[in-house]
Amino acid sequence: MSMNLKASFVTFLNEKYPQLSVEVLNNLIYEQLISPYQVTLSSKQVQSIQTEINHYWQLREWGTTHLAAEFETYGVRKPDNYSACMSYDFHINAEGQLELIEINTNASFLALGLELYSFLKLPNPVGAWNENDLISMFKNEIKLSSGKNETIAIFDDQPEQQRLYIEFLIYQALFNKHGVKSKIVSVDGTDAMQAAGLVYNRYTDFMLQEPRSALIKDLYNQKKIELSPNPYEYFMLADKKRFLDWNQQIDLPKPQSLLPLHDLANADREKIWSDRKNLFFKPRNSFGSKQAYRGASISAKTFNEVFQENFIAQKLSMPSEVEVEHEGKKLMMKYDLRCYAYKNQLQLIVARLYQGQTTNLRTAGGGFAAVKIN
Repeated sequence: MSMNLKASFVTFLNEKYPQLSVEVLNNLIYEQLISPYQVTLSSKQVQSIQTEINHYWQLREWGTTHLAAEFETYGVRKPDNYSACMSYDFHINAEGQLELIEINTNASFLALGLELYSFLKLPNPVGAWNENDLISMFKNEIKLSSGKNETIAIFDDQPEQQRLYIEFLIYQALFNKHGVKSKIVSVDGTDAMQAAGLVYNRYTDFMLQEPRSALIKDLYNQKKIELSPNPYEYFMLADKKRFLDWNQQIDLPKPQSLLPLHDLANADREKIWSDRKNLFFKPRNSFGSKQAYRGASISAKTFNEVFQENFIAQKLSMPSEVEVEHEGKKLMMKYDLRCYAYKNQLQLIVARLYQGQTTNLRTAGGGFAAVKIN
């Protein structure tokens, strides 16, 4: 973003949250965090997003019975709450139809997304959902889980090192403003987690399977800490393996946005190799773009490495594009739509504009962008 846009956004946040100094905000908000451009959707497309989220929520309910035995193999309990700050990430294809890229249980930028719309003086494209509703969601999670004190531990691995650490500070300021005490903690901050009514969980060991998560897993299983998002919601909605289950199940209609998928544990190698240009290869349990490969550029060596039971091949979904005028030049920017939802209720939509292979938040003119309804 231009220095002027960044400076204006920093000023806006500093005026709203004076406890965050201009210096701190300047250091933590990088140049391409927000985009000066907007993406336009029709009200029908927004309705389609809500419809698709409803379908995936029904599939989650289907999973509570059909996938219960598989969930038990992870050795984590099923909680009584849901997951705050989830998102459904979509592309819009050439026909204007939605294609689901992934479901994300610890999606960033919900609090900052609300601030972005406020900063740009634009309405939330979803409707009246606002800051009070954001706080209500967290309070509801406390009520459903521990029911104890209204305090929140904001948790990640080395939070100060995360690219969106600024958002943790914004959440903390928001919670405090609404009378909810909060603390930002790392993996070793288990005392603060146990004292809290809820742990807002941005940690990416989603199923608590890594050795360094052992203590957190024990505390979670003993109900000494309550996590939101939690392993159960990740398993039921965000694990890439669900794309396979949902494609294979015959009890419910498939959502229109669900892309066809191949399980490389038992797929036809020659057929997959010949069709590779239309496919995208990724590990079942990855997040972001780690170890993800476009079939058009995959080498035979890499193909042989990924052709194993921990990988899937998904129909390639091409990003949507929008034409912008950036510094006097016309540019085509790719984008996806990050659609935040609590349970099956759509809350906010932001676009992520970029150039290159992935939503990298490093493109001039790119970043998180507001959505307008035509």
